[in-house]
Amino acid sequence: MQRRAAAAYIAFFLVIAAGSYAFIATADAPAITISGDDVREVQAGDTVTVDGRTYTAAEVKAEQQEGGGHGSGGGLKYTVRFEWTNDSARYTETWAANSTVEFENQTRRVLVENGTDRFELRWEPTEQFQPAWSDGVQYIDSQPDQGGRQDVAVTSYIANSSNESVQPVLFSEGDSFERAGNRTTIASVSNTSVVLEWTAPRTNAVSTANNQNISLNEQPYVVHFESNDTVLLGEGQDAREQLRETIRKNNRFHDRINGVWGITIGSGSTLVLLLGLAFLPRKD
Repeated sequence: MQRRAAAAYIAFFLVIAAGSYAFIATADAPAITISGDDVREVQAGDTVTVDGRTYTAAEVKAEQQEGGGHGSGGGLKYTVRFEWTNDSARYTETWAANSTVEFENQTRRVLVENGTDRFELRWEPTEQFQPAWSDGVQYIDSQPDQGGRQDVAVTSYIANSSNESVQPVLFSEGDSFERAGNRTTIASVSNTSVVLEWTAPRTNAVSTANNQNISLNEQPYVVHFESNDTVLLGEGQDAREQLRETIRKNNRFHDRINGVWGITIGSGSTLVLLLGLAFLPRKD
């Protein structure tokens, strides 16, 4: 009687375990995706134009991450980066008063005329001239090749030199000059500094991860990795909502599958227990 009852229960839990496992094996998870007329596939090197601004997909990749320890897995890290070039970006640079700067392949010292908007770039002697300071005045050896130091103040050396390369270069606020291929303007002059400004191209970048939002030229987009090297780029709030809804459905599916796994494991464990109990020796 004991074994007949056990056999009935074994058959019952076997059916439950087999049925739940079959459901797990055949069930398909809802795909996480976006679709529609405002969705396009993008791979590395593709361009996307948004309100007249052209973006290049500079990077579309999936990288395997190392495990974080304590049982945490690595998994794939998805990255998409878009770049665009501003052809007239504003740049600035500050020259501190009495500092040295590079100007036309020479080292020069920035000397500001206090209380004015004028300054000069004075020739800065090289190590060949053995420059030295004394009481705020810079001295050099005026004849370094003749032996024996011939001390002279830099200002006197410049004033008595016919060499154009050591003559001071004078500027006022608002003046412009060519520098590194860009038209550079003296934006401001103070007792402590000189501010330069110019325009030149600048590359800007914006990046995001899988199933995240991104803003292109202040317009909302969402990205989803269709594969390791292809992303779906969806425009607007509708694409965002569609992606969020497919993610919610996918999460609910996996929650249910986890519940069914619990039934399968529980039924299998009960099945093993009943088999063991059924074959215990009976007491006469």
